[in-house]
Amino acid sequence: MKQGGRRLVRRSIFLAAACMLALALTACTGKGGGYLPPGASLGTDVFPRAQFPGTVFTGQAPFGFTFSCEDKGGLNPRTGQLAIELAYSDQGTSLLLTAPFSIHGIVDKIDPVLESEICIGQEPPPGGNELIFLGRYRPTSTSKPGKLKSCPTRETTTSPLCRFEVIVQDNDDNLRPSKGDLFSIKLSSATALTAELDPTTVFYARAGYLAGGNLTVK
Repeated sequence: MKQGGRRLVRRSIFLAAACMLALALTACTGKGGGYLPPGASLGTDVFPRAQFPGTVFTGQAPFGFTFSCEDKGGLNPRTGQLAIELAYSDQGTSLLLTAPFSIHGIVDKIDPVLESEICIGQEPPPGGNELIFLGRYRPTSTSKPGKLKSCPTRETTTSPLCRFEVIVQDNDDNLRPSKGDLFSIKLSSATALTAELDPTTVFYARAGYLAGGNLTVK
């Protein structure tokens, strides 16, 4: 799918993943884990969607995630289940956030009817190896540096969770450990459900190739 087409679909249905065809929504799953090495975040010459490119991080960033958006089949299945789990830690510091931290991400709250419309069928993502998803997160570490302090650790009716965006690329297309897969994360102070994060609300972004681990998208 062309990039412009993907953005159009994401805007039109507020979908938290780029894994659909232009005319028919499809199933999509992704999972994996590993860590980003210390060093500079990818530049826009390598990863055009990078924000704060070239930012230097002093520590590793371990993570793990699962994503599913599919009809699992069977007799009278509950179709349209969108599921997201994300664990992410930055074990060092940077100019963006000056202390280590950890977050836990979960799926956005969306209308069940819309959720079912989003997650139907059993076809692979048209992009083949890339998955983009957004959701809500809460800080899980004692340390909450910088603007992370503004994000609640639990959700209430008056304190919605902040939102994140993750992009993963399964560049080796296998289940073996690989240093060729790519992981990108953005943390925002925004709480409103939108198809894309407002760049002005993003206070942390890191992108790089895995130093260990593996990602799979299918």
